Amino acid sequence: MKKPGILLISLILFMYCTAGWSQKITAGYYGGVNISDIHAGTLSGKWKFKPGPVQGLYVDYSFNRIFGFRTGVNYSTLNYGLITGYEDYGYYPLDYSSSFWPGPYYPSNRFMDFSFISFPAQVRLSVPSVPRLDFMAGIYNAFLVDHSETYNYPDYKPAKYDFGYLYSVGLSLPLTERLEASLNTRYLTGRKGIDKFNEARHGSMDFTFGLAWKGIRKSKGGNTGYQMQDSVSEKIYLVYTGGINASWNSGDRDRDRYTLNYGPSLGLLVNYQYSANTSFRTGVTFDVTGYSLRDSSDSYNRYMISGEAYYNVNTRTSVDYITVPLLISIHPGSRGRVFINTGPFAGIKLNARCKGTVYYDPESSGTYTRYKKIVYDDMEGAIKDNNFGWIIEGGLATPLFGRLALECGLQYRRGFGEVYDDSYLPDNGSFYNEGTVFENSSLILRIGIRVPVKVVK
Repeated sequence: MKKPGILLISLILFMYCTAGWSQKITAGYYGGVNISDIHAGTLSGKWKFKPGPVQGLYVDYSFNRIFGFRTGVNYSTLNYGLITGYEDYGYYPLDYSSSFWPGPYYPSNRFMDFSFISFPAQVRLSVPSVPRLDFMAGIYNAFLVDHSETYNYPDYKPAKYDFGYLYSVGLSLPLTERLEASLNTRYLTGRKGIDKFNEARHGSMDFTFGLAWKGIRKSKGGNTGYQMQDSVSEKIYLVYTGGINASWNSGDRDRDRYTLNYGPSLGLLVNYQYSANTSFRTGVTFDVTGYSLRDSSDSYNRYMISGEAYYNVNTRTSVDYITVPLLISIHPGSRGRVFINTGPFAGIKLNARCKGTVYYDPESSGTYTRYKKIVYDDMEGAIKDNNFGWIIEGGLATPLFGRLALECGLQYRRGFGEVYDDSYLPDNGSFYNEGTVFENSSLILRIGIRVPVKVVK
């Protein structure tokens, strides 16, 4: 395709034009890979996610050292695979052994890809350090430029445009006075259905590397350039953290029916030490929470029985959040290696889904038919957009080499209040509509690398 070449030519023109711009303006190019993350409508099947290319150009305007605005143009391809299946069934006597599975399982595969030109607009919040830490959030508008799939339904027409939200976190490192390199992670969640047959929506997690050309300004003496001074601050350091998140349903009804759900917890934190034994910590993390249900129920995602349970359920409900903690960190002792973190957190929902399998045996005239269904149900409408709670964490930090340090912590998170949207809960005796039904708790074992920052003056 010619689109990557067009982007490269545009980059050269961008860099040429920036020669007279203010140093507040930066123009850059990025490229990398995306992992598609479809927000599936209620479909029978299992989505397989494949990597795809992503690249783009951006222009960044800095209001000051902390705040800025970024826009540009982006080209990306999202690849999806849908595996559906059915059971070869017949009619079996009621005394037929239910432990025996009659017939083979037949999969049916459908593969799709969508190529978009998109135009993002983001507000940027930066930590003025070397490397610079950037947090961004905003919206995008996208237009479909290419599409293919293994087969089409009659009158199938994919949506010609998309729009949604995006969240980014990245690092920028100056290479020369005018050139800087960047690493960036971006999460996109679409708000429009991919076609007229279902309400599934596009989404992706992007990982990119970029180069940027920093604008210059003529000084009064006629020379070009600008002066940048920096010094290593012992009070400010970044924490690159990752770990395993074990979460569960802490609600007050039938909690013994639920089991753990495991997922990653990844993030970047900023720590500011304002006394010898006390510091403030905030940042952003990506967390997969939820719970598992392995029981008999009339619902795929929660324990509910109206009379005799219809389904044998083996499902996992996952809710993805962008989490912002606001923590007070206490470092007892003279060396400060032991730390205790506590404070509130706020979570922004990115995606919610129920995945797994269910089994059911419809009966008729002394016989039954066995079915197995692969579940991949969208839960976004059922889960509230925001989550709040409290964090308690204890851990140990130890020096590595140079100014780097390693920290290991065990963190407990307790969500406050109902996670389900009230309108989603059934209004019948099988499940309480009032009171708490689902409160999420998590236990996170994490490891982080502390990196002191160079504060730009």
